[in-house]
Amino acid sequence: MTTEGATREKIVYEPLGVVANISAWNYPYLVGVNVFIPALIGGNGVLYKPSEYSALTGLHIQRLLYRSGVPENVFQVIVGKGMAGDWLLQLPLDGYFFTGSYRTGRYIAEKVASKLVPCQLELGGKDPLYVMDDVEDIDKTAAAALEGVVYNNGQSCCAVERIYVHEGVYDAFVASYVEQLKKMVVGDPLDPATEIGPLSRPAQLEFLLGQVQDAVEQGESCCMEGSGWIGRDIIFRLPWWWMCIMG
Repeated sequence: MTTEGATREKIVYEPLGVVANISAWNYPYLVGVNVFIPALIGGNGVLYKPSEYSALTGLHIQRLLYRSGVPENVFQVIVGKGMAGDWLLQLPLDGYFFTGSYRTGRYIAEKVASKLVPCQLELGGKDPLYVMDDVEDIDKTAAAALEGVVYNNGQSCCAVERIYVHEGVYDAFVASYVEQLKKMVVGDPLDPATEIGPLSRPAQLEFLLGQVQDAVEQGESCCMEGSGWIGRDIIFRLPWWWMCIMG
């Protein structure tokens, strides 16, 4: 608070009210906690919709919050597909917070724009990495780039999705990148030795295979091939070759 003559200025932080948090499947705990915990601390009620592909995580979070003392009428989980999200958009809520795809984010922004309430969107992108010609350690640079591609099995909104390499170090970078990729262990995510585990669901595997096929049809070359496989409990593993398309 500041006072100047007869003028007094005071900043007061007040809750928005009841907010919707529509969350993603790739980090079903973290991307939700990033929103609804600050919202609850700030005195807001939360309608939390986890992705339909990670609904059990959302329900377990709800149980833990209730056990910790959060009132049931302050935090509610909404389970369902897109229809459930649409229902939230129709409610007269005081804020909307979404993590997910560009297409869905744009749809949400358009649907709630007339309400003139806060709408925060964290959307997927096409995050590029540029390797300059003055790098001192090509192997270390390639390892860092590879880590940026495959962490969380590539299922991250901030994963490296495009790599631009200066022509002066291009050949050396590609050779090192592919060599290190070949050594990575693909397998059971419960095995500590595993470096690349499963994709979230079969549809994701088909989507990635389609991206690879599209790139090849447009003239790109595949530096390394492999294949996905199905483990116990119908876990779909990553195919190695979707990670290495070089122009």
